[in-house]
Amino acid sequence: MPTPRLCLAAIVSLAACAAGCASLAPQAGPGTRMLMGEVAIDRGDYQRAAEEYRQAAAANGDPKIAERAARIAFDHGQDRELERIASDWLARDPKSEVALRFDAVALLLLDRRAEAAERFATIIDTAYPTPGDGFLALNESLADVRNDSGAAGVLGLLAARYPTVPQAAYAHAALALAAGDSPTALTAVQEALTLKPGWREARWLEARARVAGSDCARGLSGAGALAAESSDGDRLLYAWLLAACDRQAEARPFFEDLARGKNARSEALDGLASLDVDARRWDEATSRYTEMLATGRNTDRAFYGLAVVADRRGDTAKAIGLYSRVVAGPRAVPAQLRAYRLLLAHGLPEVGARQLDEFIQSVPEDRVPATAGRAQILSQLGRSADALALLNRATAAYPDREEFRYARAEVLEHNGNVARAVAELREVARARPDDSTAQNALGFTLAEHGLDLPEAETRIRTALAARPDSPAIRDSLGWVLYRRGRAPEALDWLKRAYASDPDPEIATHLGEAEWTLGDAAGAEKTWRDALERSPDDAHLKEALTRHLGRRP
Repeated sequence: MPTPRLCLAAIVSLAACAAGCASLAPQAGPGTRMLMGEVAIDRGDYQRAAEEYRQAAAANGDPKIAERAARIAFDHGQDRELERIASDWLARDPKSEVALRFDAVALLLLDRRAEAAERFATIIDTAYPTPGDGFLALNESLADVRNDSGAAGVLGLLAARYPTVPQAAYAHAALALAAGDSPTALTAVQEALTLKPGWREARWLEARARVAGSDCARGLSGAGALAAESSDGDRLLYAWLLAACDRQAEARPFFEDLARGKNARSEALDGLASLDVDARRWDEATSRYTEMLATGRNTDRAFYGLAVVADRRGDTAKAIGLYSRVVAGPRAVPAQLRAYRLLLAHGLPEVGARQLDEFIQSVPEDRVPATAGRAQILSQLGRSADALALLNRATAAYPDREEFRYARAEVLEHNGNVARAVAELREVARARPDDSTAQNALGFTLAEHGLDLPEAETRIRTALAARPDSPAIRDSLGWVLYRRGRAPEALDWLKRAYASDPDPEIATHLGEAEWTLGDAAGAEKTWRDALERSPDDAHLKEALTRHLGRRP
């Protein structure tokens, strides 16, 4: 709907006071509010923009204005404002499917799972030819939602209402697996196969769930039978599952054969390059990633892989240039943050800031994770005051995004203010009691500082029950057990975590357990191998210095 024309003086006045025109608010009409909303968008004040459009929609009653308001709130991470917009909209038009969808998503993002399930149930019952169609659509639309554990929980509640619909069990299984809960995924997908025997997609999902749950023998057996039926996509997935089960020698021939074809050449080259990186065959990995670039597909993955190789080799300038070229896909934020860190560490903060600012401006949907990561890097490099100032601004702009709360807690902790860090995490855990990330973050922080270790273990085990495949939560459990003097138990959990994710923090904890149990050589190897992958990790360096008496 077009915005009514206003005189230039009014537009200038609105632009000048868009950050604080409370005195104008009672008199403003819908057109003025929409204009104020657009000005707020231009200024990056998305909370104000969503609020102005919400009030415009309430005054005007036009569903197009309400949809614009909801889209602004959704696209820019204003979760509570989105729920208010959708709720107001439904009060005016209870049959609006669009409003219902926005409200359901808002409730999910706020981790209000039971309420979200009620909304989604209505959508399934009214918006699709059959419930099965609705569940398949929800599986696709919720696959990338920020609250993956919440999405799996909501699908579990919904699937229980439709016990005879195989697509309901399948969708629940798929989202549970994505959320790191392979036991639930396996149970659900077996229910789907009972209702629909031989369903090919469900058989693949069952194999993946078994591999994710470390039952490689049965998972690969099922996947192998499917791959023998032999599309390129099937064989590629089987190769990746072999690699995930540490059977690289068996995976390699599949990747090599597919790399000679056309349909999956880029993806197969990616697989071969990943095997080479794991084996530290840098020249071979570089060659594979370069070939990937020549295919014109998955270029973001190829640039990222080349950057990692250059980084591991110590070629910082080349690594920065390559990381900077990754501007799309799931690796964009990690790549841009790594380039930023390298630039700051090498005395080029202005270049790093400008480059990261340009990325955030061009990809606004990545603003929140990029900003949270930026604050963490500033803190790690000794600029905690700058980090906290950045997080204060970010939290004011995005009051509903828990990423900033986690980042603030980490910065406070790094700066020695553990009490405030714990208080921050307690507030998040109180607001999101079913959120495994919130429970684990609090539990780990308590464990790290020896505070109320029984509570820490309880919270971490609660998180692990919801997300049993998570390397981060396995690491937390191992670390709290270590802190409680149960090093043999801790070692098992830390080894399992490290096998899934060779993260430097997990390596630090694993080495500490190995050292305590008398395996000094094993601890040193763990730390040095991890330091080769993460050469600027302070925790690894500190562990080596403290235990070996010399700088690494």
